[in-house]
Amino acid sequence: MLRLPLDLLTDAYSITELASSGSVVEVEVPNEYETDLQAAVLRTEIYAIQKLLTLARSRVPLHVSWQTQIAEKVVSAPSLYPTLAVLLSLQQAQHDIEGKSAADLRKMVDLAREKLFTYRISADLFSDCQVVICADSRGQSFPLDLYADESGKLRPKIDFETLILELTAKHVGGSVQDSTIFRNARALAVVVAELFENTDMHARLGLDGKPLRPDAMRGLLLKRIKIARPPPPRAPRGTAPILVDCIEIGIFDSGVGYYPTYSKCDLTDEVDLKHEWEVLHNCLERHYYPGLEDNRAGHRAMGLAEVIRAVQALKGRIEFRTGRLFAYRTFLDGELQTQMEKPAPMAHMAWPKPRLLDVGKTFLAVPSWNEPIVGVAVRVVVPLE
Repeated sequence: MLRLPLDLLTDAYSITELASSGSVVEVEVPNEYETDLQAAVLRTEIYAIQKLLTLARSRVPLHVSWQTQIAEKVVSAPSLYPTLAVLLSLQQAQHDIEGKSAADLRKMVDLAREKLFTYRISADLFSDCQVVICADSRGQSFPLDLYADESGKLRPKIDFETLILELTAKHVGGSVQDSTIFRNARALAVVVAELFENTDMHARLGLDGKPLRPDAMRGLLLKRIKIARPPPPRAPRGTAPILVDCIEIGIFDSGVGYYPTYSKCDLTDEVDLKHEWEVLHNCLERHYYPGLEDNRAGHRAMGLAEVIRAVQALKGRIEFRTGRLFAYRTFLDGELQTQMEKPAPMAHMAWPKPRLLDVGKTFLAVPSWNEPIVGVAVRVVVPLE
């Protein structure tokens, strides 16, 4: 049985093995869900969501057992519980709520989905977490925070900039005009807009050009978190790490992923890991490896160099999880920063090379194998100083 959230936040289970079992996967949502989630301070929900989507896209049926208290909380405000919001949106899941009749259960689930699919992002955030979901398989693809209307036209980047400003203004406090976040909001908004546009272009259809079924889903997660920064170099020995308030932005989808999108071929065990790594870079920076054939006609890469420079300006961190890869770059104070170009004369900073590093190997641009997942999850963390 999968007990949420911890069994998805850790490597307690192999998602590949569960997906290939062919039997119903039992999922438990306990009343202690929020307490367990807070205890997992070093974990992030977006990768738990990606595991859940991988399981659902494998077409394995899920039987979800909810305890009463957490079910009632989630029904009242489902968008404040990202992983559980995704769980409620899955077509491959059947739900039971402790002590509820079939009629009451149906009403509660329907009400939660209605609230979820009509949710608007709140700048006056009374919770530290919220999610907007594009439930493509359910015909709920175009939430108004991300799309101009139901025709499928994405909002312009200026709207994303306004959204980021409104969200960070609430958390930064004081004179927002004088804050680092305000001065760099455009950079952050461009990163978010470009990454989400990528899901719109590539995560709704399969390699055959047909809509993905079942449980095709995309989303935007916004969360306030704390990260531990090492004490200053001259601090007395034994000084505790400094907890820094940050905003975490996650973009996720259940599409085919970067490698199949680029190569028009399925990602199999026979594909060399180094080749998948090279394709990831080409997806983000057109012709990074000129020898690789790009099968995406007319595709405009979003510019890995520009994305990484924006993250550098924000003194943040960005992570990419796709296929078997887990890559990142960081400019957070106290974290190791490598792969930098030598500064030109009179330059104010050394520009980062448009190259990702492997999470498992920390400072090497050499890929490690990770359990395969569907789609793409991208996480951006920016300090709110």
